Amino acid sequence: MTMEEALIENLVLGNDHKESMKKINENLVQYGLTPNQSKVYLYLTKTGEKTASAISKNLNIPRTESYHLLNSLEQKGIIFSIFGKPTKFNSVSIDEALTIIIDNEKKRISDLELKKEKILTLWETVPKHVEQSDNADGNKFQILQGRNSILVKMDRMVKTSENQVLVLGSENNFIKFYHTEFVNLLRKTKAELQVLTTYSKKGKFALDGLPLNNIKKLDESNKHNFSFIIKDDAEVVFFINSGSSELMAIWTDSKSFVSTLKSLFKLIWRKSAFVLEKANKFTNNMSEDYEHRLREIEQEKVILDYLQQNVMVKKVGKNE
Repeated sequence: MTMEEALIENLVLGNDHKESMKKINENLVQYGLTPNQSKVYLYLTKTGEKTASAISKNLNIPRTESYHLLNSLEQKGIIFSIFGKPTKFNSVSIDEALTIIIDNEKKRISDLELKKEKILTLWETVPKHVEQSDNADGNKFQILQGRNSILVKMDRMVKTSENQVLVLGSENNFIKFYHTEFVNLLRKTKAELQVLTTYSKKGKFALDGLPLNNIKKLDESNKHNFSFIIKDDAEVVFFINSGSSELMAIWTDSKSFVSTLKSLFKLIWRKSAFVLEKANKFTNNMSEDYEHRLREIEQEKVILDYLQQNVMVKKVGKNE
């Protein structure tokens, strides 16, 4: 490695820039690149043209894998080869690369939409062999993994809601869906909207656009490690702690689950303050006696114990 290459390498991968490069890498993975594809692309973008052997050596990637990575990135249209002895590789600018990836994804989605009608038409020609079960509705469970699958389900729930949409979750939950249309859909819903969430100066940006008179603030005693969204009296998406960084949730139309979570929501909603209310006004209105408050806490515990037991049973059953 030449002195110039060493200096450039230090610039790209040095300690002062590792955190920024790590965050960019994580975001590029959201664009469909693997971590190593992103690593190779970013290296070329900052260092300029390089041979496959130099890339393999400098990034500590096996030679055979580096050729595979370069070939896949070239097929995506975000790097190109420079013929010579040896062949070198370089990248398009990051702005152009993001545009190319987005345009390719739009084209893929457009192709899928065109094929939808064709598939449905063909499906109508296939005879049915199984009768629909009488108990098909009202007790279905579905495990959702990943932000996109959860978002698609919640979007459909909000769009098809007729009476009421209830949302309980911390600002961190809203932040996970900040760069999507989810909050905008909540704002546009014609159903009655009620939102229970934390509300701080630091995180309230995630709620921008939602009417504040539809939002109540969770107090410290109600900041449980769970969140959910309920559509009418029909469906619920309940987030679960999977122990991994990937989002997981359970969707169900089980009447017992929906009614149980709705009871919990209404219980917390009744004793919570609107974010527009002054704290002292809310405190003065809370004239509940000790025994009544104790009964509420006991009721919450019963509901939470029920949910934890049944959600885990469903989850284990699905995994088996």
